[in-house]
Amino acid sequence: MYLTGALLVIYFIIIILLIIRRKHLGPQIWYFIISMIFVFLSELFATIGKIMYGEQYNSTPFMSGGVIICSLSTVLIYYYKILEKRRSKNIQLGIVCLNFLNIILSVIFIDDFFSFLPYITYFITIFLLLLSITLFFFETFNSEKIFNIITYYPFWISISLIVIYLGVLPLIIMSKNAIQLSISKNIFLILLYSVNFTGYTIMLAGIFFSRKEILIMDNH
Repeated sequence: MYLTGALLVIYFIIIILLIIRRKHLGPQIWYFIISMIFVFLSELFATIGKIMYGEQYNSTPFMSGGVIICSLSTVLIYYYKILEKRRSKNIQLGIVCLNFLNIILSVIFIDDFFSFLPYITYFITIFLLLLSITLFFFETFNSEKIFNIITYYPFWISISLIVIYLGVLPLIIMSKNAIQLSISKNIFLILLYSVNFTGYTIMLAGIFFSRKEILIMDNH
């Protein structure tokens, strides 16, 4: 519970700093701020539920609704907004539409979507997120932004999301087969929180490295 509280504090600090330094991070940053607010609220309500009703409290609805549907969908829209080339934006728009289709079909055909973590839906969404990040890297590394990549905040966001979701993905698979793999709950939680702390620390650090000058270059 203490680690969850620490993670909530990091979420809150990131949100506040993003709002304070939004002029240095581009006008599209509001989409990412909204995404982080969804993550923060989902974790907050899930934590409150466990405090009030115990560890048996089912926090899956917050994971399914807050993170998979709201937060990650908003991140995909954020990538659509920051991409500049028409071809890249069209591809990203297709990714966004595929994600909404994935969610709609999952809600319709998975009876326990809000009761148990919808693994298939989650894996497809993460795959689409990684496609978006790949598309972003391809466009960025073939533009003038590469010369100021450290001061370009979407780069930091992308690195942090790769760490978080590529790190969490095998842990989710492990949790599904925890009994067969004989993994203790404590070890699993240590790995899970380590991945999250690492990813969000990268996201936090990037806020201080980002500069407005990169936005000026974009207008050339």
